[in-house]
Amino acid sequence: MPEMNGLIKLSKKHIKPASHVLSRAFQNDPVIRWQISDVNKRLSNLHYFWEFVLQIGIKYGEVYGTSEDLEGIAVWRPPKKVNLSYWKYVKNGAIKLPFKFGIKATKRITFFQAVNDSIRNIYMKVPYWYLGPIGVDPKYQGKGFAGMLLRPMLRRIDKENLPIWLETNLERNISFYQHFDFYILEEIIIPKTNIVNWFMIRESET
Repeated sequence: MPEMNGLIKLSKKHIKPASHVLSRAFQNDPVIRWQISDVNKRLSNLHYFWEFVLQIGIKYGEVYGTSEDLEGIAVWRPPKKVNLSYWKYVKNGAIKLPFKFGIKATKRITFFQAVNDSIRNIYMKVPYWYLGPIGVDPKYQGKGFAGMLLRPMLRRIDKENLPIWLETNLERNISFYQHFDFYILEEIIIPKTNIVNWFMIRESET
C-alpha cells in the first residue's frame, strides 16, 4: 500500500470507537438533523448509523484515521465499489436502521442517499473515487486534521489518474475543499427539504 503519512487504516476493531467520533462530528449536521428529527434518538443512537457507514466503508473501500486516537476519520470508496446493491447494504447493517431510528427516519436516510446517487450518476461516467464522510472530532477541529486525512489520498489518486467526487451541505466546507482543487459541479436544494447540497469534483492533476 502507498505511504499514507502516518494515517492508520481502520479495521472492524475500530468501528465502535470511530462511530462515536463521527457521531460527535455530525451531531448538528443539517442532514442528520432532518433525517433523524427525534432528538433523543439522534443523541442516543446516532452511532449505530455510523457503525453501518463504517462497516460498508471498511468492507468495500478504505477508511483512515489520523492516529489511534481517531482525531479525524475519512471514508473512501474506490471505482466499481461506489454504487452497491440494495442487498449489500441490507447484509451489512441497513436492516437495523428502522429499529434504531424508526421508519420515517429510515425513509429519509434512504431518500437523501437516492438523490445524491442520482446526481452523481448523471455526472460520473468514468471511474472515480468517492469521498464521504470525512469528519473530525469537535475537540480537534481547526487543527489541520482534515487536511492530514486528505493529502496522502489525493497524491495516491493523482497517480491513478482518477477524479474524486464528494458532497457537502455546509457552505463553510466549500472553500476548504476548493483549497484542495475541488470545484462545484452542481448546487441543489434537496427536494422536500430546505437543505442545499453542493456536489464537488476534483480532477486528477497528472
